[in-house]
Amino acid sequence: MPRWTGGLAVSSKLFCIVGIFVWACAKPTADSEPAHPHDHGANAEETPSIAITRYSERYELFVEFSAPAPGQPVTYHAHVTRLSDFSPVTSGSLVVRFKNASGVAREAKQHDVKRPGVFVLEAPAPTAGRYALEMVYANGDQLDTFEGGDVAVQSPPLARPKPSGSAITFLKEVQWRVPFGTARAETRLMARELELPGVVEPAAGDQLTVGAPTGGRFFHSSKLALVEGTRIAKGDVLGAIAPNVAGDDFTRLQLAVEEGTLGVSQTERELARVEPLVGQGLLPEKRVIQLRNELETRSAQLRSARSRLARVSAPGGAGGLPIKSTQDGVIAEVVAANGEPVEPGAPLVRIGGTAHWWIRTRFVAKPVSLLAGAAPASLRLASGERTSLESHGARFVSALPVVDAATRVATWIVDVPSPASQSLPSDFRTGANVVVGVRVGKAETALGVPRSAVVEINTRPYVFVQVDGEQFEKRLVSVGAADGDYIRVEEGVKAGERIVTRGGYDIHLASLMETVQSHRH
Repeated sequence: MPRWTGGLAVSSKLFCIVGIFVWACAKPTADSEPAHPHDHGANAEETPSIAITRYSERYELFVEFSAPAPGQPVTYHAHVTRLSDFSPVTSGSLVVRFKNASGVAREAKQHDVKRPGVFVLEAPAPTAGRYALEMVYANGDQLDTFEGGDVAVQSPPLARPKPSGSAITFLKEVQWRVPFGTARAETRLMARELELPGVVEPAAGDQLTVGAPTGGRFFHSSKLALVEGTRIAKGDVLGAIAPNVAGDDFTRLQLAVEEGTLGVSQTERELARVEPLVGQGLLPEKRVIQLRNELETRSAQLRSARSRLARVSAPGGAGGLPIKSTQDGVIAEVVAANGEPVEPGAPLVRIGGTAHWWIRTRFVAKPVSLLAGAAPASLRLASGERTSLESHGARFVSALPVVDAATRVATWIVDVPSPASQSLPSDFRTGANVVVGVRVGKAETALGVPRSAVVEINTRPYVFVQVDGEQFEKRLVSVGAADGDYIRVEEGVKAGERIVTRGGYDIHLASLMETVQSHRH
């Protein structure tokens, strides 16, 4: 079966779910007001109307109103969307003015939203003539003015042009309920991007190796998960060293305890035999004094031998020398396994700071001319999340990668500062596999759109262009090289057109089933 057939089948199944959601969002309930007072279907011409979409720095205004006739009521349905997150406004007022050379000929005002994002107001149209339409949205001390252009007030009223047959209707009420966003397609300086696989590790200059202060066995702390990636604080106990004494191993320590126990026992028995004889005057008192001194010596030796054995054999190295972290950071590597014998000075744990990270990339060596002047631009994590490396001040540690002469494998390290003001993604941690986007070549002016704006449908790239607030066109585009978060568009979109950066696939699904052909606000 051809690949595109399978893709269409998947799309249709997905749409069955999303289509029901879209229909449910748009369909009014029995006790709610209709959402739109006019149809967008076959009977649209019975009620001539006009739709206007305008933008300020903060808001998008989409207004639908009946075509004005002299002195007749004009009903306005305005939708105000925040451009910061494409959510509906929840407060404020809206004023609509018809202006001519003499000033304001007619004005209508709504003091609060009828429901989130929607203003509904009605007022008579002015006398016949041409007027400049002005709309003002006020929220607190902020005023945003939208110029609506020239509007003819005449009888019969002027009907709006029919939308393009290829236009897809996607309602504001649905846009506000799904991840959605738009932006203008703009020309920008764009270079070619090369992707290199890499692994995250603490920066070498930001690492600390904790070594064994003496030979012995290293026991991990039972209160701390001593594994790569664990965050630790200065002063945290990493484990303990149960030291060897004079090079003694475990077997020799056991033997010393056994010999000490036997010596103490023998001396005690001899002392018990001699003391009565001394009391009877059969042996000199000096003999008792010698045995008591010998017992004290052997007892001290036994205590010492037991202490050495306890430090080695007790769980967690109880009684050993505590090993503490001397800085905040993350565990980059655990060198010594739990209970492993170590020599004096042997590395136990490597700790990395969090002020700098390294991404160590390895790839087949490429021509020097291709990499000259290259700079790290973006980062793609295993989850697919992308982040800009430029905004974090990332740079290559060396001007060119280091190439192994035998294998022709190149290693290039990216240094990524991590200031507190710019948090890195949670998946960016020691040992994470990532892909580094490297900008190479000379930057040229080209039309670029966000990567998220390009939707792959049946293996072909499309971009959705916003015609007005609720009308969209699906455009097949020709794309070129990517650069960071943007991808070059060779054909299909013009500079200045407003494109959908989030939610394009939802619009595509809506176009397949035509679930929302007629709606009422």
